[in-house]
Amino acid sequence: MPEQALPGKTGRVSMDTGGYSRRRFIGTGACALAVAGLPAAARAVTNYKGHDVIVVGAGLSGLYAACILQEQGLDVLTLEGRNRIGGRVYTLMDVPGKPEAGGEWMGANYARMIDTANRLGLEMLGPDEASDIREWCYRIRGEYILASDWESHPLNPTEGDDRRILPHRMLFELSHKNNPLSGQPLDAWITPEFARFDIPQTHYLKEYLGFDDETIRLMNVVIHTDHMDNTSALHEMRRYAVGEFNASRALANAGQPAWVQIRGGNSRLPEAMAASLNNPVELNKTVYAFEDKGEEVTVHCMDGTRYTARQVICSMPWPVLRKVKFTPRLPARMERAIDEIDYGTSIQVHFLLKKNFWELDEMPGSMWTDEPFERFGVHHRGPNGEATSAVAFINGNEAYKYDFMSDDQVSEYTMRELERVRPSLKGALEPIGIQSCHREVHGGGDWVFWRPGQVGQFAAHMREAHGNIHFAGEHTALMERGMEGAFESGERAAVDALLRS
Repeated sequence: MPEQALPGKTGRVSMDTGGYSRRRFIGTGACALAVAGLPAAARAVTNYKGHDVIVVGAGLSGLYAACILQEQGLDVLTLEGRNRIGGRVYTLMDVPGKPEAGGEWMGANYARMIDTANRLGLEMLGPDEASDIREWCYRIRGEYILASDWESHPLNPTEGDDRRILPHRMLFELSHKNNPLSGQPLDAWITPEFARFDIPQTHYLKEYLGFDDETIRLMNVVIHTDHMDNTSALHEMRRYAVGEFNASRALANAGQPAWVQIRGGNSRLPEAMAASLNNPVELNKTVYAFEDKGEEVTVHCMDGTRYTARQVICSMPWPVLRKVKFTPRLPARMERAIDEIDYGTSIQVHFLLKKNFWELDEMPGSMWTDEPFERFGVHHRGPNGEATSAVAFINGNEAYKYDFMSDDQVSEYTMRELERVRPSLKGALEPIGIQSCHREVHGGGDWVFWRPGQVGQFAAHMREAHGNIHFAGEHTALMERGMEGAFESGERAAVDALLRS
């Protein structure tokens, strides 16, 4: 098996990607079989003046699809609505320590992503070098609680061994308890065998696992949907089954980092992918319509430009696609899915640190709370682990109220709440920026989440092509999630396009 080089503090570390790297897939998998099976005329140079494929979206899924198709000899043009490359991978290069405002860590199961980074000559670093938010203190029902006191604290609502689980870990560890998807194939979540769990997460936690309302309330603080009542239990089970798979890959690579980042910022990866393309990515190209004429597709942009190609790969998030016109119209099931399926909401408020406020009250700098700002973390990304910046991170239902505020109002409100709860923060913070995929016209949210009943209705059908238009994005991935899910979907869409080339 090939080794993946991960430079770290102690020299080069190898990571085994499990034998399903992008290059191996291209060389021996479905992509190669697809190309080999095409009639020669289908791959021959013609007098057609458009592109072979237009990729809409320069996030990870779109860029990966474009790289695969270019490697197979196709002429590919990538359009991006934002003024930057990377989509939901976004390193804040101008903030001290360069914190990640989007996709942050690559797990041991991120084979395609790690392989791509290595091939593009990017170095990676593990948690020892990328040490970030450290010890938490907790504020629950108005009371500060240290991690060392949580197990015996009267506000801890759990029982038995569960009392050792700290509040910021409760959602992950308790949701994964007795997970029916544990040890199953990663696509088992869409099979009929598990359809009975396409129910509200709160119902599953109460009726199947026996948790009380207070435990569920604390778990709900950081759920990355809108609310547990409105989230399919299958969605959460899948999240943690994929996490379990990552842990198994990490164990198989003992002594190697379970999680890595790109040295210099994760944004360097999509930027390097884009730089490897023959046709430069065209930025500020907001697509508002697709017109499939049978032999070619015309892509219409808000600035009046039009582009034509034999095929299109669309990686736009579903909430954004609600505003896009398709001719001919999408199938009824796809239209319903786009109208009904949402992405998780969050907002980040980033701050410069003006003083070490935690030295005043002698508590850990980072807080996990049931207050309106939910989490407040101090980044330690300096050369020797020094504190570099801070962030308030609000997600789920609590994030919706920020839709009624301007960026300045968001900063003012968050500062006011932080200082109210922790007086030592007065004079310690200077707001420097807001980041929220939910607030961006091209973002739509953080990642897809499935409401009760939606997995059974839609999950198995979201990869179906519409004429000459193929769909990518982590919302269409079956096996992986997050950034590797984006790579998986781009790979699958590229294969679909090659089969029709």
